[in-house]
Amino acid sequence: MSGKKVLIVKDDPEFVASAKEALEARGFEVLVANGKPRAAVMAKREHPDLIILGLVMDAMSAGCSILSELQFEEETSRIPVIMVSGVTTATGFRIDQGGKAPQWLKVEEFINAPVDFAQLAERVCEIVGNGEYARV
Repeated sequence: MSGKKVLIVKDDPEFVASAKEALEARGFEVLVANGKPRAAVMAKREHPDLIILGLVMDAMSAGCSILSELQFEEETSRIPVIMVSGVTTATGFRIDQGGKAPQWLKVEEFINAPVDFAQLAERVCEIVGNGEYARV
């Protein structure tokens, strides 16, 4: 996995630290952006192999807004995204459907908090390792 880059876009320092530790232990280079303006700039500049994106950050729709912007740009549109959120834990409202991301949310996977960081790192390995970045 050496040389693969993962961009984490989340404003929760504890999540970022834990995810970074788990990913670096698997040999990934980890980049961090804590909001919308930096996320798009970093994704265009760094060309990460995968993005881990929070759903709710400074605004309720921040993650969806960032995702939309990334998918609109040709140079970032094929980067696989794992979206993570504590919305279900906090409200009981399920965004995922039977453990899968809903079709309208164009991400590789949607993970509800609390996150198992070892499993997250394993999932990143599976996605980045398969070379199939094209979305349906």
